[in-house]
Amino acid sequence: MLNISRSHSVLWLLPLFLVLVLVLSCGSDNQMVGTYRAETKESAKQAEVLVELKANGEGTWKMGEEEVPFSWYLKRGELRVNTKGGGVIVGTIDKDVIHMTLPGTGGLSFKKVQ
Repeated sequence: MLNISRSHSVLWLLPLFLVLVLVLSCGSDNQMVGTYRAETKESAKQAEVLVELKANGEGTWKMGEEEVPFSWYLKRGELRVNTKGGGVIVGTIDKDVIHMTLPGTGGLSFKKVQ
C-alpha cells in the first residue's frame, strides 16, 4: 500500500510541475507587452509610428490613420513579428527599446511608452 500512495503523490505533482513550467515560460513575453513609439521623417513633417504588443501575441502597427495587425513572439531574446504576407521581421531588444530593420526604410528604434 505504501508504494501505491507514493506513486499517486508523484502523479499529482506532475500536472502541478507542468503548469509551473508553462507559467514561467510565458512570463518573458508579458514584459514586452505595451505600446512603443518611434519617430520618422516623412516629407519634412514628423509622422508618429506606434507599435502595440498585446499579451495574447497579437499586435498593431499604427502610422497616422493606418493600422496594420500582426502577430508576435519572442525567440532567443529577439522579437519576431509575423507579417500578413508571411514574412518575419526580427527586432533586437535593449531594455525598453526595440530595434528593427525594415525593408526599404532602414532601421527604427521603438521606445516603450506604456
